[in-house]
Amino acid sequence: MQSVLVQAKAAVRIAMYLAIAYFVIKLWQDPHGSARATMGFIEGVGHFFAAVINKLGAFAKGLSD
Repeated sequence: MQSVLVQAKAAVRIAMYLAIAYFVIKLWQDPHGSARATMGFIEGVGHFFAAVINKLGAFAKGLSD
């Protein structure tokens, strides 16, 4: 059982390195597209947290009324 776990961890580590290498190569080939995708992701996260803060503010205001 121990060797299966060690082999699984090694396979996951190899897959992780391959994924990182893939993303580095994609970034190298198209930096503008990668920047747009990254900014879209950051913008989406920012909108999510802005909505959460607005809703928490409305909730807190509703408690004080």
